[in-house]
Amino acid sequence: MTSPRITDETGRVLGGRYRLVAPVGTGTSSRVFLAIDLQLKRRVAVKLLHAALAEDQAFLQRFRAEARAAGALNHPNIVSVFDWGEDTAEGALVPYLVTEYLGGGSLRSMLDHSGVLSQSQTLVVGLQTARALAHAHLRGLVHRDVKPGNLLFDEEGRLRLADFGLARALAEASWTEPSGSMAGSTRYASPEQALGRRLDGRSDVYSLTLLLVECVTGQVPLMGETTASTLALRTQSDLELDASLGGLRSVLERAGRLDPTDRPEAAEFEIALMAAAEELARPEPLPIVLTLGVAEQTAELRQVSGLGLIQNLGAEPERGAAPEQADPEQAGSDQADSEQFEPAIQPLPQEGLAYPGLAADPEPQFAAAVPIASDDQAFADPAFGATSAATTVAGPATVLPSGQHDSPDEHAQGSGVPTVKPPRSARKKPRTRTLVAAGCAVLILALAGWWFFIRVPVHAVPDLIGLNLNVATAQAQDLGYVVDSSTKDRQDGTVAGQVLAQTPAPDKSLPEGSTVQLTVSLGATLTPLPAVVGLPEPEALAALEAAGLAVGAVTRSMNEEVAKDAVITATSAAGQEPVNAQGEIPRGTVVDLAVSDGPAPRVVPDGLVGAPVDQARAALAAVQLEAAVNEDYSETVPPGYIISSNKEPGTEVPRGYTLTLIMSKGPAPIAVPDVRNLSGSAAAAQLESQGLTVSGIEGPPSGLVLQTDPTPGELVPRGTAVRIFTKK
Repeated sequence: MTSPRITDETGRVLGGRYRLVAPVGTGTSSRVFLAIDLQLKRRVAVKLLHAALAEDQAFLQRFRAEARAAGALNHPNIVSVFDWGEDTAEGALVPYLVTEYLGGGSLRSMLDHSGVLSQSQTLVVGLQTARALAHAHLRGLVHRDVKPGNLLFDEEGRLRLADFGLARALAEASWTEPSGSMAGSTRYASPEQALGRRLDGRSDVYSLTLLLVECVTGQVPLMGETTASTLALRTQSDLELDASLGGLRSVLERAGRLDPTDRPEAAEFEIALMAAAEELARPEPLPIVLTLGVAEQTAELRQVSGLGLIQNLGAEPERGAAPEQADPEQAGSDQADSEQFEPAIQPLPQEGLAYPGLAADPEPQFAAAVPIASDDQAFADPAFGATSAATTVAGPATVLPSGQHDSPDEHAQGSGVPTVKPPRSARKKPRTRTLVAAGCAVLILALAGWWFFIRVPVHAVPDLIGLNLNVATAQAQDLGYVVDSSTKDRQDGTVAGQVLAQTPAPDKSLPEGSTVQLTVSLGATLTPLPAVVGLPEPEALAALEAAGLAVGAVTRSMNEEVAKDAVITATSAAGQEPVNAQGEIPRGTVVDLAVSDGPAPRVVPDGLVGAPVDQARAALAAVQLEAAVNEDYSETVPPGYIISSNKEPGTEVPRGYTLTLIMSKGPAPIAVPDVRNLSGSAAAAQLESQGLTVSGIEGPPSGLVLQTDPTPGELVPRGTAVRIFTKK
């Protein structure tokens, strides 16, 4: 249900220009309305940000900068930003953003309504979003919040990416969102976002990848039960997908790598998706969910007085319908707005049309021709003398003597007057010339008509083999041919889009309007990518070359799992076709290798010397180092404690390195001195001076020492008690 607060905003005019007509939805940071631009008389969407954000000056400054940057984006798959501003509500400043209105709902509503999309439909969503991201990333803008709710559709199903820049402004604001509101964004957060690191365009690619997986499976991968557990999962491993993703699996797994440097840029991601399209069926239309029904739009828009002339919204009022009640003060303004759009077309005059340059009664361009008499016609005329007529018409004539006639008819006239007749050759010549001229004119007209209206020009078909399809198509169309490039094939030594064959063959004559069939290359033939991961670098290079692949960049890095100088990964170089779902790749593809430098070095821990031997061993084991313990005497270090180490603390050593530790056995033993033949008391004094003690004297102290226990020369620990035996 629409909240009362949102409903109360309906009818409000922001900035004296944008009238809120109908609520579309609400989010954690804003409320969205269908609105009318009163100046341009068009539908727009107004995102009315929460009033609490206006109290954060850092947010307002960032919001203005990001709005300008987003407004500069011009791409068919990015929502157009028309305007932004700030309005007041109950004395509080409320920022707002004006964008184009899209009535086809969001991807979120589509998934909630339809459940999942097919792989082909998902590919369509991915391609359009990747194109939008590539356009923005090229201009230095990172979206930061790619999620289904920000992918909007128009009524025809074209996708637009919304809210560029707003996520960054919100991220830098001191305003705290309501509890739990981050869940929607966290669902699609990249590992960099989870770790709070600097973001680039590949963070958006990761979020788009999670979104596309959800489109097919209905589940967002790497999701925990809480926000914290979800963020932790994103930082632990690469994205691994099952066979349900079909031809999209390898493309999405590469885009879901933990390390951003291993992911494609948005433009590369688009190319990879296009390559995956070869294996997918033609997509069905996307099941868009209209934001507002047609009847609902009409009802809402009719509440706005004076806006019935907007072509793409309302319909004319039904006959007999009563006018809607409106605010009297606003009605005049609305009426003024309406009058600006009244039809200004005047009817054309129906009579007296004059066409410049054409006279009403033009004079003939040629005078009437003078009749020419035939051979059998008499040239006598009641109005003219025979001689004058004949002379005038026929020109010079032959005069015959009296009584001589040129023909029986003339003789029968019996006029007695000599008749003047033109020579026969002179009389035939004008008629013959006329007939010949007329015949030539007819022939010329017939040839011209055939040439310009009937004849189909014929050209020699150009040699298009080896050319790029776009170039070949342009050359063929310049000659008036129709190009059919639906036949695709793979051929080694060619690149995608190159013409492999053509019908008709080059130099064959072909009329304009005919079809030229082109076979277009999809690239080189496919070959399985050898399993080189874990192989020593020389062996991996040999295996790739044997498969007809080229080795590109070789990068080295520390790796805890892969042995030194062995291959960690083998992937298509940037701009190359990726490995397909069957593990195949075009021959000649450049493959980049990552080679292991072995485990990272370990640092010898501090505190080994002077520690008990067990404690020293445990400290080394914690950093995957070993200990070899030797023993020695020490006058100062108690037995069982470490006297010294062969590596100083802080020294870097390879993982698994064995340190030599010297453990104290206590003080060195003392040889019992030979005190025989000394008096008992003198012997006791000498023994004590050597670090021994005297446990007693058996016999007189003044008597000569006969023996000691321990005996002279025996090695005993310092402080050992010695018993003296004297002669009685």
